[in-house]
Amino acid sequence: MNEFDNIDDHFARYARELSEDPSARFAALRQCSFFQPVPDDWLRRMSEMAQVKTFRSDVCVTTQDEEMRAFYVILYGSAEAYRNGKVVGRIETGDCFGEGIFFADGQITTSATVIADDKFVAAEFSKTVVEAMHADAQAMVSMNKALMLALFKKLNAANRKIERLMLV
Repeated sequence: MNEFDNIDDHFARYARELSEDPSARFAALRQCSFFQPVPDDWLRRMSEMAQVKTFRSDVCVTTQDEEMRAFYVILYGSAEAYRNGKVVGRIETGDCFGEGIFFADGQITTSATVIADDKFVAAEFSKTVVEAMHADAQAMVSMNKALMLALFKKLNAANRKIERLMLV
């Protein structure tokens, strides 16, 4: 059975195109807010390293406190992040998760369980690919900016959530 079977036609066509066509993958990555600070030449190289993964509704992508194996950027769809069984965030098209893998010297565990809301397509960068990215210091300058911006967005969202909880 193919990973694209039993998925509606539009979604399957889009996922297949991203999987098979590096220029389509590059275009999708370029549309993601996460990759805005990344120059085109480096993003093209990244698009060639990315594996396109599809996830169906309610599929668990990562599990809290397990070894982190990859970094993901959602190209289409959304997921929810859970910590200790409670929803702590929503990850939308263009957002990332698993970015801690860039900062680890060795093993690192996931901070949340991520479950697909509905079906979604993600660019997956394995631990091996992330290690290869680290080998290019100049390219990592723009990646580090992208990572810092993503973490800043998540921190702002957490601060807003804390403010709402304090008002209750």
